[in-house]
Amino acid sequence: MPSSTAQAGGFSSALSAATDYIKSRINNIDIFDEHYQDLARANPFYALGPIFYLVWFIVMATGLILIMWYVPTKSSAFDSILNIQNGIPVGGLMRGMHKYGADAMIIAATMRLYRMFINGDFKPSRELNIAIALVTLLLAMYSGLTGYLLIWNQRAFWATKVFATFPTYMDQFAVMGDFYQPLYKSLHLGWNTAEVLLGGGAAITQNTITRFFSLHLAFSLIPLILVELYFYKNAYTRIPLNWIKRSVIILILAFVAIAMPAAQGSRSDPDVTPLPILSDWYFLGLYQMYKYLEPVVATYITMVIPVSVFLLPFMDTWITGTEKNILKRPFMLMVTIMGGLTWVIFSALIIINIANIHTDPPFWRTFFYWTIDLGIVWQLLLIMQNKDKVWKAKQFKACVVLSVVAAVQCFWAFCYTYMAKTEMFIDPLGHAAIYAGARPMMGAAADKAEELVRKMVPPNGDTPVNKDYWNFHVLLDPGYISKIGEPVGKADLEAIEQVAKSTSPVDFVTSLIPTFETADGPNGTLKSITFSNPKVGPHPKYLSMMDFMLNNRWCMDYCVMQDRLNGKVKTYPAAIPPVDLYWMVTGPLCLLFGLLVAAQCKSAQASTPAPKAAAPATAATT
Repeated sequence: MPSSTAQAGGFSSALSAATDYIKSRINNIDIFDEHYQDLARANPFYALGPIFYLVWFIVMATGLILIMWYVPTKSSAFDSILNIQNGIPVGGLMRGMHKYGADAMIIAATMRLYRMFINGDFKPSRELNIAIALVTLLLAMYSGLTGYLLIWNQRAFWATKVFATFPTYMDQFAVMGDFYQPLYKSLHLGWNTAEVLLGGGAAITQNTITRFFSLHLAFSLIPLILVELYFYKNAYTRIPLNWIKRSVIILILAFVAIAMPAAQGSRSDPDVTPLPILSDWYFLGLYQMYKYLEPVVATYITMVIPVSVFLLPFMDTWITGTEKNILKRPFMLMVTIMGGLTWVIFSALIIINIANIHTDPPFWRTFFYWTIDLGIVWQLLLIMQNKDKVWKAKQFKACVVLSVVAAVQCFWAFCYTYMAKTEMFIDPLGHAAIYAGARPMMGAAADKAEELVRKMVPPNGDTPVNKDYWNFHVLLDPGYISKIGEPVGKADLEAIEQVAKSTSPVDFVTSLIPTFETADGPNGTLKSITFSNPKVGPHPKYLSMMDFMLNNRWCMDYCVMQDRLNGKVKTYPAAIPPVDLYWMVTGPLCLLFGLLVAAQCKSAQASTPAPKAAAPATAATT
């Protein structure tokens, strides 16, 4: 009973601590610097929130005026913009203030996010404010992106066309999709996302302009209503700027709109591809990254960036506690510099159009990792050089966090080594690694499966027997054969089918994974075929681990990796670019340094006397 009571008490205490942690951060939410109004009078960087909110109203007001003349159709959109610009009184001014106001929102949101990182405004207990600032920036960017297409000029059309392909690469992600069969054995998440957002998959159609028009309004109007409710409920001052400051901001937007009228461009032409394809300025850096990386990898990174921004304030708090001086937070300083410089340099490279993925040395990767490594080493040196043992004893957690960051770099260096030598993307390389881990449990069946796969798709470049061997469940179904005919290499396919039935101790794992196959096939391509089981198709579930590995071609990925690493395929293993060796070496060095300083902190903990317990209170005597 005492043990149960202690456990219950411990759980209750942990739950209470977690509740207090969440409540403190919710209570410290700050959407537009409403808690820095006094500071904003002396420091203009703390007026960025109110400036954003003021410009937001200007953009909404001018946008509502433009809607009265804008026609959201493929045939009339461009002409309606021309009419607004040249035929409507002050139409060009309204359009210019709308366009440059949207740019001002993105600039203000970006500067505010950087200010929060540099000044440590997320401390103490304000980490969620970074997430809110990030969402604010993303909403402004995507509102600008959806509005960019509405001009329906050549540049906007083709920039959106490039953007439209991005979600489809999610179908090649692990779990969410399948690297080889994005429209069949997967969740179809990427394709469905593109279909919902664009209305035509990866094509730009009338559905696209209709949905972008509605999303353009939604990204601004719905958040504005929510923010207004927030200010009303908490009785905060919405825009704590005097009339002079407000007037200056409005006049600046008006002056820019008159001095530099919003560009019209040429009418969109689906048959003529402009080179280079450029988006609006705030997405240029992202487009350059897509030039340097394979689309799947670039899409991964695009999704990792906002997650990293969300985690950074928590990491900085774990490393430096309540410290706000940026010079005493060098890890955060270098990460901030790295992010800003990368965006500026990438934007410049795509504008001058000199970068080439096939010929440029990957200096950007070394810069990326070296900047972070410098921050790690600098932070560790501050810890190591501090003579205060009591303070140093508390820095063990900081050393662990920094060591984990260095360990992640080591992991990616390990992955990149195999990616470079085999020229395989991260997904098939991951498939091969998982197959290698499961291989011992599949016994002799694995050897037989690999022999058959290499026969069906020879590694030396000979003519494949049947590249569709992985689809053996469909190819060998009597209903398919009666309609289409016997497949090439039928005997080998039957041998693969038998191997796929081999059992292993981990078959229960694959039994939980759906195949996503139906009797109609991908996009209904097999509707004309009556399978043996017409309701569920030839492959409603995976029969075994080996069945999963063969049907999803993870076994083939393993064979490709092994054959390339062993030199069975000419030109492999490929050489690692020498410039990449720099960052691949510094990661382990940073990890060793982090562990060394962590050991010093642990030693300081052992040599620091524990705080004396408070003396028990004595009863007062009369």
